[in-house]
Amino acid sequence: MIGFNFGGKAKRVIGFCLCLMLFFLHPPIARALTIALPETAYQGDLILGNVPPGARVQFKDQLLPVGPGGHFVIAVPRDQKKDLSVTALHNGQKASHVIRTWAYPWEIQHVDGLPKHYVTPNAEQQRQIREDARKIQTIRSSLPYPVPLFIKRGFVKPLTGKVTSPFGNQRILNGLPRSPHSGIDIAAPIGKPVHSPADGIVRLTAENMFLMGNTLLMDHGLGVFSIFIHLERIHVHVGDVVRQGDVIAEVGKTGRATGPHLHWGVYVGSTAVDPLRVLKNRF
Repeated sequence: MIGFNFGGKAKRVIGFCLCLMLFFLHPPIARALTIALPETAYQGDLILGNVPPGARVQFKDQLLPVGPGGHFVIAVPRDQKKDLSVTALHNGQKASHVIRTWAYPWEIQHVDGLPKHYVTPNAEQQRQIREDARKIQTIRSSLPYPVPLFIKRGFVKPLTGKVTSPFGNQRILNGLPRSPHSGIDIAAPIGKPVHSPADGIVRLTAENMFLMGNTLLMDHGLGVFSIFIHLERIHVHVGDVVRQGDVIAEVGKTGRATGPHLHWGVYVGSTAVDPLRVLKNRF
């Protein structure tokens, strides 16, 4: 019987060839595409999702911005009645996820004593209101910063104080029904410092907006924005990069306000979400 004595190098070559044969005969099974999202959410929630980096995410017939780590953000509108469906595409695979939406018990709030021109503005004042809203909407609908600046440290309250008006409550102004509240009001004296709730980039500073008064808009990345209104003074400029905790403004009572307070709103694109619940998110 003839035997073969292969050297170490020959054994390594033969082993490599066998591995190649096994690979082509039994190729590895591709890992199934998954979307990391909660099963349920409430109206007014901000939801952070995750997919493999490079995947595309579709929500309500629109492609969402996806960060380099695969993070993306969606908002549950205040009046959302149906469950939400999210779809992802990656390397020829497609996956879908349905979020069951729960109703939230919104409050009704009566605000009386407002000057008549703030409740029923004339034609020129209505034009200014539309122009102010257009400025805000143009920025919120523009291409967002592609990196989620809030991932590492999340959000904190921009100042301490009593929340006098929660998000989403139906507002009755001088007896007339108005749109639901799009943020939270925090009572504080004029001049109290307002701190950045998360890392961000300043996108707008504006003075004397008709309803909002002195206003600041900040981009936190992936379409998430903070708005601060009724300010006394603004201490930052458009393009400034701010860190969580930096002083950015002072509390005031400019615009439509019955007393000194900070209105803080959080948006995903054009959809307002509850800032108090954003504080509880674990990013």
